[in-house]
Amino acid sequence: MTPSPAARPLRIGLLTPAWPGTAIANGIASATAHLAHGLTAIGHEVTILTGVIDGPHAHPRLIPLLPLPFSLSERLVGRFQPDRGLRGVNIRKLILAAREAIATHGIEVLLMEESHGWVGPVRAAIPIPVVAVLHGPQWLHRVAAQPPRRGPDARRERWERAGLQHVDAIISPSRDVLDRTRSEWGLPDVPTTVIGNAVALPSIDRPAAQSAEARLLFIGRFDRIKGADVLLDAFARVAAVHPAARLTFVGPDIGILQSDGSRLHLAEGLARLPAANRDRIEVLGHLSRDQITELRRHYPITLLASRYETFGVALIEALAAGSAVVSTRAGGCKEILRDGETGLLVPPEDPAAMAGACLRLLADPALTLRLGQAARAEVEARFTPAVIAREVAAFLATIRRR
Repeated sequence: MTPSPAARPLRIGLLTPAWPGTAIANGIASATAHLAHGLTAIGHEVTILTGVIDGPHAHPRLIPLLPLPFSLSERLVGRFQPDRGLRGVNIRKLILAAREAIATHGIEVLLMEESHGWVGPVRAAIPIPVVAVLHGPQWLHRVAAQPPRRGPDARRERWERAGLQHVDAIISPSRDVLDRTRSEWGLPDVPTTVIGNAVALPSIDRPAAQSAEARLLFIGRFDRIKGADVLLDAFARVAAVHPAARLTFVGPDIGILQSDGSRLHLAEGLARLPAANRDRIEVLGHLSRDQITELRRHYPITLLASRYETFGVALIEALAAGSAVVSTRAGGCKEILRDGETGLLVPPEDPAAMAGACLRLLADPALTLRLGQAARAEVEARFTPAVIAREVAAFLATIRRR
């Protein structure tokens, strides 16, 4: 399918942490890859800007972020504040790559994440619109309720807040993150829109929820944001009631930041559980995107215990596999799932509620299957690459005209 004659194909630059994003466990890389494929499929021209190539690819327009030496000022400031020095050299890399994409491939608009406030300096240095995609502003990651007053987190918040004041438009994957960021930081008077992230719809012979095994799957980092401590507590409650239930944990161990500044790691979290529960938890660590896609086919129930989600890429991937999902009402998740129709929603930081929802599904295979089938249909209607790409292209066309 190609755009109508009135809608001239766009030449779009996409910044991504990795391309094609198959080996690195990064939601931004996955979402950007799916968007790129969708935009290309409907006739637009996409140029990829990335610092990491993590797998074979045949993309014809790829601009690498070349390694650069630190300048004298970056080295000096980096001695005391390494994040400032690194930010300086990264901004220079991004500007060079963006200018090359304009000169070589004629990109008309650049989409990039809000991270570290890169968007502001990049926009000041290039002659085309820059659109910020709110993949997860730093302020959402606070452990304390109040903004940090000093240190790397405080600087990053300031950089991101300032950077967003200089963009030409903002895309947010959920209404929740857009409204909360506007309330927290204030946003400039530029066009904004809410467009979800795309996910590939895998070919399956049956929905994952059709499996009769009592297998639960969690895919995410072992950290505070993903609610890994809540997850372990919830499974301990499930295991105490259901003798056959098993949990598979997939993802890197970042550690859960404690109030005293220390971090609780996965091995310590598991050690706190009764031995009988630990023996029913399988830890697979980091897997590639293709490995995760295959794994999802075999788990009827998927858990998301997040304290916050900008959108919920792992959620959409679980729905696409036809898995019955138990998710917290965190951020964008509550905008995706319809409780009792396409999944079950529970409050964040409530292991008892999560365990209760899991036990409900384990006791009712018909409900589990119904939710899994409805989940896959929901993704097909709302979140495939072509669907999301049309929404993004329509929005970018208005930015180009401006």
